[in-house]
Amino acid sequence: MRLEVVRRVAMVAVIPILLALVLATPGLVGRPSVLSAIPALIVGITDTRVVVDIHGALDHYLYTSILLHVQGEDNLSFNRTYTEYDSYDLEVNFSRDTSPAFDVYVLIADRQRNSFALNGTVFTGSDEGGDFVSITDRETMRTTVVRAPADVRTLVPRGEGT
Repeated sequence: MRLEVVRRVAMVAVIPILLALVLATPGLVGRPSVLSAIPALIVGITDTRVVVDIHGALDHYLYTSILLHVQGEDNLSFNRTYTEYDSYDLEVNFSRDTSPAFDVYVLIADRQRNSFALNGTVFTGSDEGGDFVSITDRETMRTTVVRAPADVRTLVPRGEGT
């Protein structure tokens, strides 16, 4: 009887302990405890423009800094850097004729001193199936291809060393 009571008390006590561990673990391993802090990069195309947008993947989140560097591969003179401080997002657009292939470098700092970084290559073009846009993450070599009017959406991974 006494052993049965101890087991039941232990089972009930384990639930809040596990809940506390689930909530505390992201902070202990240096990941953002706020899921909305995880940023997303979106690249879309229209008939004449390329649109690049960076913002919180789940919800609006106020970042300390967002840096986007875009450099043309076919047109090396196309080299732009965009920076926002204390901002929820960063959106830029430019002509599709500027460069059909370009590198994107994203560096983001959140308010919890976490950094997020992405180094990728974007291709835009047309083929027999219509307009398309693709992005290749250079770290994982993962490529995502979508056809317009859809857009490429990818999470910006946590940066190294933070």
